[in-house]
Amino acid sequence: MQDMLKKIIEMDEQARLVKEQAQQEKAATEKEIIETKQKIYDDYIERAKDRVKKNLEVDRAHAEKEWQETKTAHDHALTILNQQYDDNCDKWVDEIVNRVINN
Repeated sequence: MQDMLKKIIEMDEQARLVKEQAQQEKAATEKEIIETKQKIYDDYIERAKDRVKKNLEVDRAHAEKEWQETKTAHDHALTILNQQYDDNCDKWVDEIVNRVINN
């Protein structure tokens, strides 16, 4: 009877040890999952920031190129207008004066 009681107590202690080990493993696994999840999230955010940075550089370069093309076109148009003004200023003034006086 004593032996049976002793065996039951031993089995109970072993069961408790197994249960404690399982709980410790579960806690360690949950911690590992949380850390892995955070690492994946941090890596994703870092890659997203890098992509945004690269896209910003490309977009800025594209906008600068378009600005230069537009500026060149406007400068060319201004040069043409200034040349026409220089060539025709006196003629235009005379024409305006004649139209005002004759009408």
